[in-house]
Amino acid sequence: MRRVGLICLAVLLCGGAFAEGPVTLQAPQATQPPFVPAPVRVKPIISTTITASGQVLLFPKEPGRVIAGEYIIAPGAVLPLHQHPYPRFAYVLQGELEVENRDTNQIYHYKPGEVVVEMIGQRHLGRNKGDEPVRLIVFDVTPADVENNVTMAK
Repeated sequence: MRRVGLICLAVLLCGGAFAEGPVTLQAPQATQPPFVPAPVRVKPIISTTITASGQVLLFPKEPGRVIAGEYIIAPGAVLPLHQHPYPRFAYVLQGELEVENRDTNQIYHYKPGEVVVEMIGQRHLGRNKGDEPVRLIVFDVTPADVENNVTMAK
């Protein structure tokens, strides 16, 4: 049994050496990956390398930090025009969020259970056009001493 395990490990480690060009592996579709104990369930939500507007995601190379917070946007509220110099992600818990990108003139709509991968360095705003609050869990990835929200003058 140990020998079979070693052979499998060698195939996994060397497998790319026999392939022509890069190898792309598909994300697992199962909700129970084999490395997670049975009482824990993992439900894939998103896997992307680009923002909502198609920009490639790049991360700071210097020491960084992750900032997380809950945003509650009242019905009818509009966030000020702003941009982010670094990646920002939001998970929609409640309500429906509309994001308007003023640089590309695109409008995006997000519902509960969806992930917002915000545009980087592009002017945009968010609004709640619904009858209930929008609740988001927002994550920023920035250099250690930099804020990630730049409000624009009107």
